[in-house]
Amino acid sequence: MTQAIAPILDSIGQLEIRVGDLEEARAFYVDALGVEMDSSFGQTMMLRCGDLSIMVQESTTRPIGCPIYFRVDGRVHEVAEHLKANGIHFKSGPSCIVEEFMGKSSWLGFFEDPWGNPLGLMGDMPV
Repeated sequence: MTQAIAPILDSIGQLEIRVGDLEEARAFYVDALGVEMDSSFGQTMMLRCGDLSIMVQESTTRPIGCPIYFRVDGRVHEVAEHLKANGIHFKSGPSCIVEEFMGKSSWLGFFEDPWGNPLGLMGDMPV
C-alpha cells in the first residue's frame, strides 16, 4: 500500500514562447491579443495574463509547440470576433466541444502566432 503524498507543486509560474522578432511579437500579443506587458529587456519581453507570467524570447530556434489556451468564459464569440478584426486567423472554431454540462457549454478555437506557436481560445458559455 502506498502512502498519499500532498501535492508538491503549487502552480505554473511562467510559460516561455520563442519568437523570431520581438517587436512583431509585441504587436501580436499586446496589440492584437490584448495581453498585458510587464517589462522588456534585451531579447526578452515579459507579459502577464491573469496570474500567469509569459516570457517571450527572441530566438532563431523553432517554437517548442506546446499550446497555450487563453480563457474567456462567457465571451468566446465576442473575443473571437475581436481577434479576427485584429487580423487573427482561426485554424478552427471556436466550436462547441461540450453541448451541456451543469448549465454550461464548452468552446475551443485554435490559432497560431506568426512563428507557429499554437494558441487556443477556451471558454464556458451559459446554455
